[in-house]
Amino acid sequence: MVFVGIQFGAGWYEKLVVVPLWSDAPPDRMLGIMHDSGMYSAGRVFWPFVSPVVALLAVVNLVLAWRATSPNRRWWLAGSSLMTVYAVFSYGYFVPQMLLFQSGGDQWSAQEIESFATWWTGLNYVRMLIGGLGWLCALRALSLSSAPEVEVEAQPETAESGPHRMQPGPG
Repeated sequence: MVFVGIQFGAGWYEKLVVVPLWSDAPPDRMLGIMHDSGMYSAGRVFWPFVSPVVALLAVVNLVLAWRATSPNRRWWLAGSSLMTVYAVFSYGYFVPQMLLFQSGGDQWSAQEIESFATWWTGLNYVRMLIGGLGWLCALRALSLSSAPEVEVEAQPETAESGPHRMQPGPG
């Protein structure tokens, strides 16, 4: 949960503070502004150490949740599934696209740069939604992890306890 929280918080910070610094820049200046914004260095110093841990933990938790019989299984499975999708989305699209842009974007046309920025920033909302839902599901699973399992005994219905007996109201 700690790594997911760090990743999610850093992702929102980047989305709300750093990405706007470069995403609306003119195409001929976008790469330079991105570099000056700190996004370039974060992609080489911060994200390579946080994201793989979250991805690995998501897959491990997906396997563990699949095999679990605990009361929090559904939330655990939902959270780990969503975080696995988040990781696949990140490593399948976001990381490769950003690395391509940062390593060769100075050779791209203005139209290619604008298309990259539009798609990358637009799809990032979807990715952040998936990550946020995954984090919330994981938090719910964690909150239920210490809940005792409750067994309810079936009791035979009587005329007084049957489903159609009206209960007196308060007062």
